[in-house]
Amino acid sequence: MKDPHRSIFSSASYKRTCGLCGNGAEYLRELQEDIAKKFASKCKELVVYGAALGSKYEQWMRSSNFLGDHSIKVVRRHGTCFFQFVTDVDHTGDLLSSDGSQRLIVIDPSRMPYKNNRRNTKILKLNPGLLFPWADRVIWQDAKLLQSNHGNMPSPKGLPSDYLLHFDRTVGRYGVCSSYMGLPPDKASVGDSSTVSFKAHCDAIIASAEKRPTVSDDLETLRLQCQHYEEMHSNEALQSSQVFYNRHPLVDTAFIVYDMRDSTCRKFNGDFGCSWLSEIHCFSDRDQISFPHVLASSGLRLSPHMQVTGQEYRDRIYINEKQRPMLHIAKRGCHWYYRSFSRCVASSNTHIDEEMIKDNETPPTTTTTSTKPRVAVIVAGTLNRFIFDSALKNLIKPMKKRASVDYYVSLSTARMKAYRSDSGYTDRLQPDPTLPSSSVEDFVDIEEYIRTKIASLSSSVGAVNLQKSVDIDSEPMLIARRERALEENPDEDPDSRFPIIDNRNAAISQRTTNANRNLLRLHLAIQSLWKTATNWEKEEGFKYDYVMFLRDDSLWLKEFDIRNLLSKGGDIFIPACDARDPPLQPSEINDHILVSRRDTADVFGNYYSELSKRDVKGCMKLLPDDLTKGGKRGCNSEMLLKWIVDERNITVTKLGQSQIPFQRSANVKLPDGSNVPCFHKFCHSRKHPLTFTNESNAIKICKQIDWKKVFEIK
Repeated sequence: MKDPHRSIFSSASYKRTCGLCGNGAEYLRELQEDIAKKFASKCKELVVYGAALGSKYEQWMRSSNFLGDHSIKVVRRHGTCFFQFVTDVDHTGDLLSSDGSQRLIVIDPSRMPYKNNRRNTKILKLNPGLLFPWADRVIWQDAKLLQSNHGNMPSPKGLPSDYLLHFDRTVGRYGVCSSYMGLPPDKASVGDSSTVSFKAHCDAIIASAEKRPTVSDDLETLRLQCQHYEEMHSNEALQSSQVFYNRHPLVDTAFIVYDMRDSTCRKFNGDFGCSWLSEIHCFSDRDQISFPHVLASSGLRLSPHMQVTGQEYRDRIYINEKQRPMLHIAKRGCHWYYRSFSRCVASSNTHIDEEMIKDNETPPTTTTTSTKPRVAVIVAGTLNRFIFDSALKNLIKPMKKRASVDYYVSLSTARMKAYRSDSGYTDRLQPDPTLPSSSVEDFVDIEEYIRTKIASLSSSVGAVNLQKSVDIDSEPMLIARRERALEENPDEDPDSRFPIIDNRNAAISQRTTNANRNLLRLHLAIQSLWKTATNWEKEEGFKYDYVMFLRDDSLWLKEFDIRNLLSKGGDIFIPACDARDPPLQPSEINDHILVSRRDTADVFGNYYSELSKRDVKGCMKLLPDDLTKGGKRGCNSEMLLKWIVDERNITVTKLGQSQIPFQRSANVKLPDGSNVPCFHKFCHSRKHPLTFTNESNAIKICKQIDWKKVFEIK
């Protein structure tokens, strides 16, 4: 290997310069002192920094295409405690990026320890205490993460605009000294490997380096380094080897969060970084290759409570010999490749997250960076009925051409008692056959799959909530309502009369009770997703233009064109369903899907609360006697929706089925293990009817199939 350095490491001590000696160390001390004089007092709370060493990055930072909307929000929250180290190769003398968000700190490459800018960048990156010893919180952010290929647009990586909030969600939440992002199962990271392993990452890095031989160190050094680490950690009896090979703690080092507030963390981060730099000094400049070895050699181990099945999909916490959490690796499904980085690392507990952002809310702003409407797609239901692939192909993909799309989904994994459980097929439903079979109890692998698929369509995931069941039993409004119901009808199930009433006989009453619980779970799940969506609006300072509320079993049969909505008036858009058999009653409107403009979306996002505050007998009073059957039958879900819409004076626009081309459907598992789709609910429209393709024309209506014959039930 050619000698890449001017100064060498000293084994005498690990101080602020990590043992660097000579002129390079002296220059770094001068740099530290100069930065402290200018910024130590004003930037003590938080520093975010990176390095853009070289003409390409520096020209971009000084161009009109730099950061844009993202910078406006960042500067509003944090001021200008964002730094980029540059070499000023073009001698412009600028001390700020073009948008004013980044302070440019000019370094002299001739006085840095290494000849190679990549190696010098590692010194800056892995040693926050060297440059900012006075800062409480330090975040490294690669300059490449700030880039966008879409002109004056924010980075599509999902970077945080509230970096203090991101600190609280990672380092603060887990009580660690540093936080990293797990390496994703992406071709750039592990090639064609089906697993994220050290060997696969080495092979991918080497293959990439072969195509760009001048970018990094020579390949032979990299090969020897990979081989050296594998041999060093081959003894499975050693704790270090167990850490190294236990689901391979691989990270993407483009974003690192450091806590420098106490002496323990300052020492740990300093020692860890110096050990890391020592590996880079002796081997290649590929810091992601050396990270697993440095971690394995640090004395840290994976926290015992995290040694569970599916660990590779989860957050990881590494503890020291005193059981103190020291280092966090965020779950790989949150990687910025999947476009939802900052909100993915947030807790699913919306109350905690709401507490974090309440003092940092950004007022909605109108930006000129994009004319595309912003759309939130909100889906709730059960995994067993969930249809995903058609939404990807015929909803998200075409809509992305004309809108910015965020996808929110909540699915219960336990089987729920169906409304018509005696229909012959509802107890044999199965998830979308395109979904992978889960290998873990909490389906965290399905969450990662959903995130990667949405990101592949250049869209973002707002939330993926997979839980065994939506807990309605501890919801305060329902507890109070149940108490009142038992006082009024002590011999009845307290859920038999809310929100739907149908007590014509015992069988129907029990069926209605099941339906009520399912309906309450559905709308409570939607309300939780809506809270997440509105928190995101507050955090990022924007408002969605449209919100789509979908059921889990929506099968999209043709491509959806959002222009059918953009060109029409009205507050909400629903299927006309006016050629349905049996026909809709005058007191009903279809509730299979609802698209709302933002001004009215709160009504439907908070529909659970909207229902809970009402006496549904008020709806029943509007029905004719032949429907109420002497007070035994009240409003169904479609009547309740029309009642609330009318009382709220919300304008409804009804669409033909071809304008919103879906049907509520089911995937039924046959005795031989194969799948047959059928239409669970079916809508026709007189105007703009849906014409079927050969494929969709073969799908039958579920209730028209002789299921006894299919399953050979006697």
